[in-house]
Amino acid sequence: MNLLESIAPFDGYVTAMAQDVLGLLGLDVRVQNRERLPPSGPTLIVCNHRSFLDPFILTSFLNTPINFVCHRYMGNVPVLREVLQSCGGFPLTSDDWYPELLHHATGLLDRGKTIGIFPEGAAPMLATPPPTGICPFYRGFAHLALQATVPDLQIVPVAILSQSEMQWPAIPLSVLHHLDPLEPLFRQDGWHPAVVYQEVAIRIGKPLAIAPYQHQYHGRQAGKVVKDLTATLSSQVAELLSA
Repeated sequence: MNLLESIAPFDGYVTAMAQDVLGLLGLDVRVQNRERLPPSGPTLIVCNHRSFLDPFILTSFLNTPINFVCHRYMGNVPVLREVLQSCGGFPLTSDDWYPELLHHATGLLDRGKTIGIFPEGAAPMLATPPPTGICPFYRGFAHLALQATVPDLQIVPVAILSQSEMQWPAIPLSVLHHLDPLEPLFRQDGWHPAVVYQEVAIRIGKPLAIAPYQHQYHGRQAGKVVKDLTATLSSQVAELLSA
């Protein structure tokens, strides 16, 4: 069974599973501008990322199954890997991760699914920025959106703003380095922190149609289009956090 087939049966209860996880924590979550979410069709959600709770929060309170792209090391942890896949996530497993991302994400978008990506990567999970701060965006999501060739694809910027939280050391980075020796961020001393929200606001931005960018994505313009699209989404998420 391939990854797309393993994800498909879980759409019916992904949201319920996320709600079960969050119900144990008693979170106070408010969603702003929910009406901006596309009611159907292929969607790419681009969001900031400070806590392991972020995928559960978005899936639960946006009331839609979201297939999240997960860091490679998560796919190397047997139990965690199965939990993530049961929640609709797909950890990247290959050292050459982009072809894997393009293949699986495009297959899901072709079927009208929603993909969730945290473009900051692992950096904010280790050196946690303040609630209104973000780390630089990687450009992988922009390449994905531009190369997917999925009709009517929309990108939705989303911000998770923590208004009250707790933090504590969760796991030594040496353990994560063992799971993913290729990740430079894990080649240091210290601990991976756990950020547990108590009060959160989910702020949804205006959908961005990708088609106009795709028309320019060729030849010498391609690099500039990717750079501009990445900067645009980064700025929009930052604005949502500071609004």
